[in-house]
Amino acid sequence: KRSNPDGTYAPTILTTCPGAPSNQTGGATGYVRNGTSQEINANETAYITKHRQALQSSWSTWLSSASPGPNLGGDFDVSNYTNTLSNIPRTGIAISGGGYRAMLYGLGVTQGLDERNSTASGAGVGGILQRADYIAGLSGGSWATGAYAINGFPTAQRLVDEVLDLNNNLVLPSDGTVSFYADLVGDVSDKRDENFPTSITDYWGRALSYHLLNDTTYPDQGQATTFSDIRNTSSFTGATYPYPVVIADEREPGETLIFSNTTIFEFSPYEYGTWDRIQAFVPIDVLGSNISNGEITRCVEGFENFGWVVGTSASLFNGALIDLLEDDGNSIIKSAIESVLQDIGSQDNDVSQVPNPFANYSNNELASQELITMVDGGLDNQNVPLWPLLQPARQLDFILALDASADTTLYWPNGSSLYQVTLRAQSGVYPEIPSPYFPSTNTFVNRGLNTRPVFFGCNASNATNAGTAARGFEAPIVAYVPNYPYTYLTNFSTYQLAYNATEAQGMLDNGVVLASLGGNNATWSQCLACGMLERSWARSGVSRPEACTTCMNTYCWDGVEDDSTPAEDYSPAIGTPQWVGNTDIQATPPSSGAPAASSSA
Repeated sequence: KRSNPDGTYAPTILTTCPGAPSNQTGGATGYVRNGTSQEINANETAYITKHRQALQSSWSTWLSSASPGPNLGGDFDVSNYTNTLSNIPRTGIAISGGGYRAMLYGLGVTQGLDERNSTASGAGVGGILQRADYIAGLSGGSWATGAYAINGFPTAQRLVDEVLDLNNNLVLPSDGTVSFYADLVGDVSDKRDENFPTSITDYWGRALSYHLLNDTTYPDQGQATTFSDIRNTSSFTGATYPYPVVIADEREPGETLIFSNTTIFEFSPYEYGTWDRIQAFVPIDVLGSNISNGEITRCVEGFENFGWVVGTSASLFNGALIDLLEDDGNSIIKSAIESVLQDIGSQDNDVSQVPNPFANYSNNELASQELITMVDGGLDNQNVPLWPLLQPARQLDFILALDASADTTLYWPNGSSLYQVTLRAQSGVYPEIPSPYFPSTNTFVNRGLNTRPVFFGCNASNATNAGTAARGFEAPIVAYVPNYPYTYLTNFSTYQLAYNATEAQGMLDNGVVLASLGGNNATWSQCLACGMLERSWARSGVSRPEACTTCMNTYCWDGVEDDSTPAEDYSPAIGTPQWVGNTDIQATPPSSGAPAASSSA
């Protein structure tokens, strides 16, 4: 089934609109669900419950497993403990932005956590992907998240081999360039002709669909495929994989800068909306409808096209599309883009727009706006999508933050994305959202925190907003997992829009090795399990096993800051970093010639 009834890219205008959901948590005004009570919607709740029940025995098996595995069965009664569903950790995975580099890094690391991968299983970390409750992505990370979810969670290797067509440039395909552009223009023109807002993001999103969708399952390169079509995949109906979330930032009318406390909108298989300021959501199926104070006056389906959603999250690339076309592009698409720019202005070439579903609702800040304008989810500099996973509504205990940001001059991460989350949490605008405290980029670099996995927020009482959090929720532990060249140099440019087979495989293989620390750390799977269980033990009143105390002492950030200016640029060499296997990781300094903090994005 395809959600757009007309089978085209243009949204479908319905004569009869489906009724507003009757099971709205937190209360509702028509189609608008109130998010102020910090509750997820009923459908998401049902999915997460079904997922946790489906994976309940997997948790027990994994936690008890030894050689490889966490081997915690001798420390406490794993079977009895996991028989209580609320004791099972609630975990999430966040994949950063950074174009194809971030997508392939995210796919590689998650392949290294996939029970279907023999290396992952052999290192005792296989199945962490399946057991995760959520997976969130922004920009390039949204391509990994979206490609997984819409294609039914195949292995990352299969995505690379059979779906993504990475050897073909995203905007300048080697074959059929004229027909490719003609199809893009025709699809977007269909949408414009129905008087829906369009922007460069529509062209960009359609181009992405040519790469992210299995064209056997989704004909016509997904021109009628919607983000809510994820609900029709077997992996979703069986609730066997994490619930996907993609985010984008709001850009206020007339502004060109994106502030750190900007409103973050999220797309999920069931809803579109935000936990910030407006604190409201609508069913994603009716996105694009004319809605006033929760009531629909013109009902639309199919606006939330899959490519448009992940293109919106990655609209940073709109400018790259224009630049490339000015040099090498086809006149068909050039003239189409020029006509769009005449309508919206060149200063808005990086935006995506949707009819405002929160118009005239609850005197919110956007109540008087006809359109919501969104941009790349990383333009607020929070390039790892922690925000949707920090929400008390989702009650996560542990988040794996996979960071392939290009913060330094040589495209390596320096922790800037996490530090920006601290600044957002400290702004005073969101006191209800608790977050681990993340130090400055200088500390990340000087302490070598951007070279290895580090657990932040181990002591929940030290979290930002710990005393004002909604529902008394404790911030989750965030395990920072930065891009590092164990076996392959993975610092490709964000704007590299094609990868040959060697490059793509090198990225995937490096991610697998990174996820298992190269198989050179015998306690890694145990320590990951300990981090995941830390909040659960506190809730249930169970004492932490001694082995886990050792793990937490090893991987939890010790709180020592060094904000001095780093002396050298960060340029790690290929190879297993020196801290792996060192029992005193916190005291292991960055290797010579490593870490410098340059924040170029």
